[in-house]
Amino acid sequence: MDDANNAPRTLITRLTSTVPAAIAVVEVDGPMAVSLVQKHWRPNTGSSELQVDQIRYGVFRVDTESNDQTDLNDPGESIVVHRSDEHRVELHCHGGNIAAQRIIHSLIQHGATQSSPAEWIDRRSNDDFQAEATKALLKATTLRTTMILMDQWRGSLCTAFKTIEEHLQHQRFVEANNLIAALQQHAELGIHLVQPWKVVLCGPPNVGKSSLLNCLLGYTRAIVHEQAGTTRDILAESTSIDGWPVALIDSAGIRPTNDQIEHAGIQRAVQAIQGADRVLLLVDPVQGWCREHAEILHSVGESKTIVVQTKADIVDQRASSIPHQFPVTMVSNTEKKGFDRLLETISRSLVPSPPLPGKPMPFCSRHLQLLYALLEHSDTQIPKG
Repeated sequence: MDDANNAPRTLITRLTSTVPAAIAVVEVDGPMAVSLVQKHWRPNTGSSELQVDQIRYGVFRVDTESNDQTDLNDPGESIVVHRSDEHRVELHCHGGNIAAQRIIHSLIQHGATQSSPAEWIDRRSNDDFQAEATKALLKATTLRTTMILMDQWRGSLCTAFKTIEEHLQHQRFVEANNLIAALQQHAELGIHLVQPWKVVLCGPPNVGKSSLLNCLLGYTRAIVHEQAGTTRDILAESTSIDGWPVALIDSAGIRPTNDQIEHAGIQRAVQAIQGADRVLLLVDPVQGWCREHAEILHSVGESKTIVVQTKADIVDQRASSIPHQFPVTMVSNTEKKGFDRLLETISRSLVPSPPLPGKPMPFCSRHLQLLYALLEHSDTQIPKG
């Protein structure tokens, strides 16, 4: 007798996002897939029997909430049905959540087991790298990052790891180390293919942080007022710069204050600055470079800092108080000048050398741990002395 717990299950998975769209796709996969669908499905014409590779249109009759019987007064859900193989059926329905949920509920009532998209990916992927790339692709927000992840899905990263292992097996430790180092160089970019870079706009009050945020986004997101200290909290908005996902973060102006609410905002600003991937350190050309600028620079470091001089419509010369070693990008929020150069500067700071097509790239923490373990193994094998 077969163990019921080990019997093949019929799994139902919503393949499309739960975000409302034009169409939602639900897959039913397993020994009861066809019979379960045919129990509920009524074609607009012809036989209700589903043939492999046929695409049919009809209505899915849903069960009532009280029992597993269909309600004849319920019009059901209009669906397109595709039987892709002997035990797999795709149901394409209205993209709102209600239609898909009703279909899934009815099939579960008759013995199907709901499966998550992540579980579906694991079942269908050829290896862990492809599964991870598929999951990352679901989170990709730009065409540029999608293309890089597609290279990894096609096997670029998996092939690189296999090459490293072959080098180690044949005691080619220098070659293995070189390839590991090449992959590690792109680790920061790889992690940010789906996790936006945090770019914080910071500086003293009234240097134009909120105005610059609005200009970079292309719409009004932050309140702008001539009174200093208007921004009291962190304001983040997602966008992309040169195809790289970025979270632009407006922060409270840094200054001494006895106002408890403003002080709390400044503390949050300091935390955001310390956790930033890059900071845009804004300088008013009239006020010039001050102690707050120096303190921010010291806490962040020069490599993560981009100095931006605002109000170029008032003063179009570099402020003499800015330390001479820093390049300065000048912008005017009023005249909308200097933004192309600033965006290019941000992009080059984040990704100095964009990868060529087909380049292998680690893009999650597991890959970095694997590289570290391989490097440690290789180093122990290299003769010392």
